[in-house]
Amino acid sequence: MQSTPADLQSPKSDANVQSIQIMRGIASILVVLLHISIKWKQFGNSAFEEVPVGGSGVDLFFIISGYIMCFSTDGRQLNFFRFMGLRIRRIMPFYWLTTTVGLAVFLYNPGLVNSSGGETSIWASYVLFPTGAKYLNANGWTLSFEFFFYLIFAVFIYKGTDKAMRYSSIILLILVALGPFFMMDGFTLNFLTNNMYLEFVMGMGCFYLFNRKEVRFATGYGVALCLLAVLALLAEQLAHVAQPQVWRGFCWGIPMLFLFAGLLSMEGPIRRASSNIKSLFLGIGNSSYSLYLIHPFALSGLARLLKHFDAVSNPMLFVVALLIPTLILGHLAWLYIERPLTASVKKLRVSKAPAGKIDHIRFKE
Repeated sequence: MQSTPADLQSPKSDANVQSIQIMRGIASILVVLLHISIKWKQFGNSAFEEVPVGGSGVDLFFIISGYIMCFSTDGRQLNFFRFMGLRIRRIMPFYWLTTTVGLAVFLYNPGLVNSSGGETSIWASYVLFPTGAKYLNANGWTLSFEFFFYLIFAVFIYKGTDKAMRYSSIILLILVALGPFFMMDGFTLNFLTNNMYLEFVMGMGCFYLFNRKEVRFATGYGVALCLLAVLALLAEQLAHVAQPQVWRGFCWGIPMLFLFAGLLSMEGPIRRASSNIKSLFLGIGNSSYSLYLIHPFALSGLARLLKHFDAVSNPMLFVVALLIPTLILGHLAWLYIERPLTASVKKLRVSKAPAGKIDHIRFKE
């Protein structure tokens, strides 16, 4: 570890946009690959093994969220209602739109929504209240975790980012510590004490480390951290360590923490690099929220189409035929639905507080 290598720019500036966006691209692709493997098991070969560590993309999203909530509020005068208003208008409109699409499909044929089984709750889908039932948009469960974190963070935001970061971290750590005592006491208590909240604390810890203490890793250390993350995930996949997910915040959270810290520390080299692969991941990162919300619908339709034409025997063809169109549809949804919708909603002022970087920052929440 070095103090300030010349090739690193301060993560406190706009310089870290590219590393964060690339990580969003990686996270969304991991989740899509997980769900492709599930579709292959449903429509192709029942003996096919799923790729559970693809779900670690969600854990990476949570770490990113913890970091960005600190980054985007730093030096800003906010209160509970202003902060929550900004979060709701950024996240909920497109989610409600996809949920309404899911509702239309559900009313037409309930079996087409959450085809893997389980009860679907319409009212909980719209308010993100964790009841144990599934949502009309299957991926909405992660937003329940996000908004619980936002609520805690928002309670203290009037004291400034440092206090909000400190107090919300303490509360989340206490809740996680209580988790083992509530594992059999109902879904809601399990939700409130889930160890995945450690990942938001990890993200806030990275903000403190990189932005407050101004710690810098040399590029070699960043690469090593990324490799360590990949090796850990591969080992967990082969050993089926994370499949029960009882200790998900540790099993997947720690490798994703290594990946996050490694890539964030390589912002300088990433910004100077010029390649099609980098551009691809930046593009996927930009559209990651749209991709994340629409891909369950896209994969379901595409898989049924392949099944109809009896084209599910080749696993490689199946993956490519689902992945590429889904990525394209996610990008188109971002360009022509999410972005215009977000721009329209932004015209609705949440308060008369001065506009700040949380309103226009390029990070996609």
